[in-house]
Parts: sequence; C-alpha cells; structure tokens
Amino acid sequence: MIASGNNSEEPRGIKTLIIGDNNLRDAGVKAMAEALEKDIMLENLWIDDNFIGASGFALLARALQKNSKLKRLHIRHNSFQSLSPLITCTFDKQSLNSVADSNHTLKHVFLNCGYSYDCEELEIILKINRMGKVEARRKKIALFLEEDLGRLLQIDMNPKLLPRLLGILAQHGSISTLFRVSQHLPSEMLVCVDDPMEVDDPMDVEYISL
Repeated sequence: MIASGNNSEEPRGIKTLIIGDNNLRDAGVKAMAEALEKDIMLENLWIDDNFIGASGFALLARALQKNSKLKRLHIRHNSFQSLSPLITCTFDKQSLNSVADSNHTLKHVFLNCGYSYDCEELEIILKINRMGKVEARRKKIALFLEEDLGRLLQIDMNPKLLPRLLGILAQHGSISTLFRVSQHLPSEMLVCVDDPMEVDDPMDVEYISL
C-alpha cells in the first residue's frame, strides 16, 4: 500500500510506504537505505516482518542519520537484537559536531523490544526529537556537554561560538552547570562572553561548524 499527499502546494512525493511481510531481508533493506540517504519525502515507513538482521538494521540507521523527513518507523518482528545503531543515529555522542548532525526528526519507532534498557534510552531520545528539529538539537547538545563539561573546555573553537553554546546550556541545562563552566573557562574566553560586541544572536544550532 502506498499513499501520497494530496495538497498540491506541498512538495510532491510518496509520504507513506507499507511493505510489511515482504521478505526484504538485509539485501532488500540496502536499496531502501540508499533512497532514505537521499532525503526523499517519505514520512512514514512500515517494514514489519521482513527478516531484517543486524547488518540491514545498521544500514537503515546510517541512512536515517542523513535523513530529515522520516517521522514514523514501524519495524516490528524482525531479526536484529540490538537498538544501538538507531540510538547512535539519533544521538551520536562521538563529538559536538556528531551530536548536531544526528537525526532530530524521527519521532516514533514501533518495535517489539526484548531489551528494556535500549527501549527506554531510545524513547527518551525520541521524546526529545518530538520537541522539533532545532530544539532537539539544542537539548542534545546541552545533554552532551552536561555529561562531561570537560568536553566544552577541550573543544578547539572560534571564541564567538562559546556564547552560543552557553546560551544552549542556559536554555536546556542547569544553573549549576553554567556556574561550573564559568569557573573553569580561561580568562581570554570569558572576555568574549562579557563583550556584547562579540556575542551574536542566541544560537540556532543550524550554524554549528567547528
């Protein structure tokens, strides 16, 4: 079953694709992943009961990291055993840039999960994504920095970026976090924060580039 949007003012394309119980397996997922990487208009995808294993699931997750359209993924009754690829896709903690480049638009995943911790962790991330793309990025960056404030001090960044990151922490972090950051920032970086001529508008995470 394939359904597409009817509003002629919206970009045309398939919005919903249902191909459950089609024996796709990992080989069939490869072509789908290549299409998702191109950020096609698809918003809802049903691929339940398709014998998708670990390698196919990993391919799908990597593709979704480059996709900003898909909102709902139904992937019940398949063969993979871990949700780690999808968790990394939606909150990649390798670096500040990888957090910003994670998938912030996938909002609902439907699966039968035997690993409660993975399910709980993924659901927390998806709840953040439901805040909207820009706010989700901000929230994840704040969480990433709050987990280890040393990350902020280790970043080799343009000083003009610092006020933007502090703005994110102020909005989505805690006062105690901001206080601890200010205690450990080098004096030359604090000058940039104090000088209003150096502080840009509150940060839109779209502009992160380190």
